[in-house]
Amino acid sequence: MDKIFTAVIIDDEAKARRIMEVLLAENCPNVKVIAVAEDVLSGIKAINNHKPDIVFLDIEMPGYTGFQLLDFFDEITFDVIFATAYSEYAVQAFKVSAIDYLLKPIQIDQLQLAVDKVTKLHGHTQTKEKLVTLKENIESKTIKKIALPMAQGLVFVATSDIIYLEADGSYTHIFMADGTKFLISKKIKEFENNLNPSNDFFRIHRSFLINITRIKQYVKQDGGHIEMENGAIVNLSRERKDEFNQLIVAYKI
Repeated sequence: MDKIFTAVIIDDEAKARRIMEVLLAENCPNVKVIAVAEDVLSGIKAINNHKPDIVFLDIEMPGYTGFQLLDFFDEITFDVIFATAYSEYAVQAFKVSAIDYLLKPIQIDQLQLAVDKVTKLHGHTQTKEKLVTLKENIESKTIKKIALPMAQGLVFVATSDIIYLEADGSYTHIFMADGTKFLISKKIKEFENNLNPSNDFFRIHRSFLINITRIKQYVKQDGGHIEMENGAIVNLSRERKDEFNQLIVAYKI
């Protein structure tokens, strides 16, 4: 018999709570809702009383936000799936923090994917670290940290410590300021979508995404190339040259 995972739903809207209950009952038979709550304080009581495996948590609620609920726990022993109507930027922050989230109105396939993910990894999801990273990214309104998926789990790195990223087919090499190098099973385009000029990163070539603040020298002769702090030489593609030249004016490079 498959394991049954217990769940608590916390949302200030009665209709939203009911919809989540119905969607879970009809589409996620391995999840059993054992309590619902209408705000953070009653949600804390429900979690302490029932010790759920999963908490479906709305973010924007009166009194305390969903993020603040997590501050009431020294140790987080449950997985969290956020339900949010947040902006595109906030969704970006969820992705780089490796946090599971559902956009309202909730789609059945997305719910099933999120539940499948947390139940497969239950107990090994590094919830606390992911939430700390998410909170920092949300509060700063820029991507300060990202979670890198490795065979042994997630590694959390500060984006300011990344010198550049290099494409390698379906993989990406990430070069850090301390000399560490990561090989991640993601295409460089996925990183580009989240690390853009607003976060000090720029795709200068189809193979390279660089941290602008880590440029050592920009050589404009012979087509143009860039030397990074670690001594690496990366080429600047012709089609990105004008955009790059306009961008670096602000950085005084």
